[in-house]
Amino acid sequence: MIFSSSTSCLALHESARIEARSDAHAGDVVVAEVLTEHATYRHLECVDGSLAELHVGDRFVGTLGSRQALRGFVGAAPTELAEGDTLSLLNMGGVIGHFIDSTSALGAPATVRYVGTLVDDAGVVSLGRAALPVRHAAAGSRPIVVAIGTCMHVGKTTTMARLIAEATKSGHRVGAAKLAGVAAIKDLTEFTNAGAVDVKSFLDCGIPSTVDTVDLAPVFTTVVDALDGDLVIVELGDGIVGHYHVETVLANAKAMENVAAVVLCAGDIVGAYGAKHCLEAMGVGITAISGLATENVAGTGVIESWLGVPAINGVKHPERLFATVRDAIDAWTADRAACGAGSESR
Repeated sequence: MIFSSSTSCLALHESARIEARSDAHAGDVVVAEVLTEHATYRHLECVDGSLAELHVGDRFVGTLGSRQALRGFVGAAPTELAEGDTLSLLNMGGVIGHFIDSTSALGAPATVRYVGTLVDDAGVVSLGRAALPVRHAAAGSRPIVVAIGTCMHVGKTTTMARLIAEATKSGHRVGAAKLAGVAAIKDLTEFTNAGAVDVKSFLDCGIPSTVDTVDLAPVFTTVVDALDGDLVIVELGDGIVGHYHVETVLANAKAMENVAAVVLCAGDIVGAYGAKHCLEAMGVGITAISGLATENVAGTGVIESWLGVPAINGVKHPERLFATVRDAIDAWTADRAACGAGSESR
């Protein structure tokens, strides 16, 4: 039996067993058997981050959840089940649900047969069992850097890893998190390899996919509060608006209170333009624009002259990008100190 990375936060009790059930909820841990294979999504990410190639007949432990990938699969967590039901593998992390739609290039995902739900003496095994206590406001005053994007696959994770590496080189102990998307741990591994001293994700809040939540702000504040380090760098996956509820963080003043810098990764120039205006409507400023739109001067020149925001590619110029972010952190720190001094003098 292969345990997918979507279950990586759980420790199973010795009384755990497989039981076919009719009730189903996002986050329930289930056993599935592979019915068909997919040419692109041939591997399942395991709890240790390794990849296991899937073949018809293989059984694995996954999690019920949803996905709304603009450039991938669309599916929803089932609300009821019967033994033998056909479901789909929606991502490499082992999230399973009803298939709804896909891109023309990917086609339909691999199908799986529902074998049963994991239960133990305490009832149905669910990701919620390992969830951190909810915090609606992060304690302390550590600066937070947020990486957001116009869409999936525009360079957020790579840019964030470069920022972690630069911050680590400059002496920071970085706590890093991915707080929007669908369950997988490969990005967290990249953050660790870049030097982060602690990594977490929405999985630590018992959520298999942030499609399956309504308000992401409590997830953001809960994980930020739990992270170790003197500097927190957070990636909000997918785009700034859409099914993954990133906008509920950006529009929440309490969640954004300690955000010192925002790095926007854009796929193209018009995407950068639209994102800037969208963020301005939420009261969020952009520290720098990075990602695919900044691969060369054809993009950076237009972005800087048109939008008046530094355009710095995090892969080509990580030192420059972090220097810009560091200036924003220094300004935020000075502002906090001035506010504190003003409060004391009154």
